[in-house]
Amino acid sequence: MKRKEHYIHLYYGMGKGKTTAALGLALRAVGQGQKVIFLQWMKGRSNIGEMKAAKLLSPLFLIHQFGPTHFTWDKPGPSEHKKLAQVGLKFLEDVITKKNYDVLVLDEIIDAVEMKFIPLSKTINLIKKAVKKGEVIVTGHTALKEFVKIADLVTEMKKVKHYFDKGQLARVGIEY
Repeated sequence: MKRKEHYIHLYYGMGKGKTTAALGLALRAVGQGQKVIFLQWMKGRSNIGEMKAAKLLSPLFLIHQFGPTHFTWDKPGPSEHKKLAQVGLKFLEDVITKKNYDVLVLDEIIDAVEMKFIPLSKTINLIKKAVKKGEVIVTGHTALKEFVKIADLVTEMKKVKHYFDKGQLARVGIEY
């Protein structure tokens, strides 16, 4: 059996841990001298831990966000998310054609597709191109069948119990 050089990982589910798992893999790759490009859809906060860590780990770890500082359900709503998601997809095209990377993380890209902010077929085609250059990690809340089909590894993050359900708010260094 011929081995592939690079694989597509899919981390999905309603449980905590998708971005955290992707960040853990990214940290491991940087520790081995590999270059990681980490793209985040639906997120646009500069005060989160991974943005601060990227400054410390640059140039091996680069992170770019394509989302506003608000959630889709907050005012002004999803219109800004859609606009920035499309900017992110164009940026992804440029990364694939112009940049070198060992690991490419596409955080929350499935949610951007599912919310119809970016087109499914174009996203899938870009991921297929991206994996030819390096490992690709995609995350999101659901496992759309098209993503499962192209993935080599699929991990579901399933919430069994969460302290948020008891009113705990997100904490610095743990959730962001």
